Amino acid sequence: MIDASSLFLHVLAATGLVGGGIVQVLAGTRVRTARTGRELASWAGFARQAGLLIAGSAVLSLLTGGHLAGAVWTTDARSGFSYPFITLGVIGLVLLAPAGPMLGGPRLRRLVAEGNEIGDAGLPAALRAEAGAPSLWGPVHSLLGLGIGMVALMTYKPGWFTGAVVLLVTFALGWVGGAVVARTPPMPEA
Repeated sequence: MIDASSLFLHVLAATGLVGGGIVQVLAGTRVRTARTGRELASWAGFARQAGLLIAGSAVLSLLTGGHLAGAVWTTDARSGFSYPFITLGVIGLVLLAPAGPMLGGPRLRRLVAEGNEIGDAGLPAALRAEAGAPSLWGPVHSLLGLGIGMVALMTYKPGWFTGAVVLLVTFALGWVGGAVVARTPPMPEA
């Protein structure tokens, strides 16, 4: 029962990683098209809250994954952490996942604070540029790419090389995708 519950929570954590990433991507669209300080603060704050879901999911994934590595995958002959998908998953969560919050988090906090200061007034050009900066949205979108890579690791359980490539490629595709989306002009409203 404990192992099944741990597996359930582990899958739920993966869902939180991907779902939180999707919410940030969608909120980012609104951040980049905000016209007033209040809109900017509201949507940037929403993107930050989705980051809390991602962080909580990452911690839950580490805890339940650690339990499963020891209780389910470890045998007398082999440690659970000798499986590439387990160790690479830990490495991805510890080394790659923090990139989005470390690089994007402070910028989103600043957008919230400056948006709240402006209130219902229109956004200055410099703040609009900051809200749409590829250097913000690349790291934020990398979290969605990483979440997808983590699910691929858990599903396919590849070897060391393939697993590392999957994580790095999905992380990079998320980053590049975020930068490209940020450079793309918003669709005109009807």
